[in-house]
Amino acid sequence: MQGFTQIGYIVQSHGLNGELNVSFETQLPDAVKQLKLVYLRNDRGDFYPARITNVRLEEKRNSLTFFVQFDHIADRSAADALKSRGLYLETKNAEAFIKSSGLGDDDSLIDCEIRNEEDTYIGMVTEIMDNPAHPILVVATTSGRMLIPCVDHFVTDVGDQIIYCQNLDLLEDL
Repeated sequence: MQGFTQIGYIVQSHGLNGELNVSFETQLPDAVKQLKLVYLRNDRGDFYPARITNVRLEEKRNSLTFFVQFDHIADRSAADALKSRGLYLETKNAEAFIKSSGLGDDDSLIDCEIRNEEDTYIGMVTEIMDNPAHPILVVATTSGRMLIPCVDHFVTDVGDQIIYCQNLDLLEDL
């Protein structure tokens, strides 16, 4: 897999026109909408390009679902054949895609403010813990330390030196 990095995978087909439910390494719609070309692997393991013609988002229960249409997939049977396959970018482009999520192991999040959904100051990021599932923000608060998983259930937006979070009350008892 030299030269390629996985950025997501196909969960399942959706509908009759070849649309696919895709899980990406980021939950930020702007990063996904900028994708025009990804690579898939055939049964032999060879990479081949797949041009994205449409990306549709659906939000349910604080979670985004991405539906992608490829130019070479026109019906459900062709879409079903791609179930569970990985989506790849050339490594040089994948690094930019993953960084655009704002949640990579990028140290630029250190010293960012954490604010809740009411725009109330919570604390400052002092460290980013590596975790196999997702990074964890270590936040210094006035009452101690808070660990915030970098998942869409808690992190809603990453701005310029400010990270907006929700559902932080769920973390207070931990």
